[in-house]
Amino acid sequence: MKDIKLPLNPEELEEYLDERMGESIDDLEIEEIKKGIKQRAMKLIWLTVEREDFRDLVKELAKLHQPHLSVASGSDMGDFIELIYHFAVNYGYPGEEVSVNVKVHLPKDDPTISTITDIVPGAITTEREKQEFLGVTVEDIPDSRRLWLDEVFPEDKYPWRWDDKGMEEQSRYVHDEDEAATPPTKKNPRGGDD
Repeated sequence: MKDIKLPLNPEELEEYLDERMGESIDDLEIEEIKKGIKQRAMKLIWLTVEREDFRDLVKELAKLHQPHLSVASGSDMGDFIELIYHFAVNYGYPGEEVSVNVKVHLPKDDPTISTITDIVPGAITTEREKQEFLGVTVEDIPDSRRLWLDEVFPEDKYPWRWDDKGMEEQSRYVHDEDEAATPPTKKNPRGGDD
């Protein structure tokens, strides 16, 4: 790609990222879905990078246009923690936005990632949330104070974790098929055996 001019379609974005990140990107998929009453097309790119390459990928997106970060979602996937940073490229070009969803897998024994707040300042809120709810350590984050959970909340427990660092004794076991199948009652509003 010689002259890069926004807006870029998903295929052009794929080519741009492939030229700059090459083998650092895994599982890149382009998807288009229809949303809303008017069934407008929503264009998405899904890709996975190693945490060591994540900041470089965000920098490449920022060279195009300041990427709009909607949110970073996170899940305990059993053996690892998955973070998905949801960016919008072509933000400000109505109908041309492309959602670039970047997955990063963090091992449970070292759930660390470098901050991107120096590239996308608005990332601080969602990065702080991942620290509190998943136990992710965000290196070099400019403000690591708790944002959502009260200070008396146990520091070694994370509400979105399923393992021993999670809130098993304090939460409903929705992953337990028997409990999930038992409807709540007045005596036991969370369901399960009374």
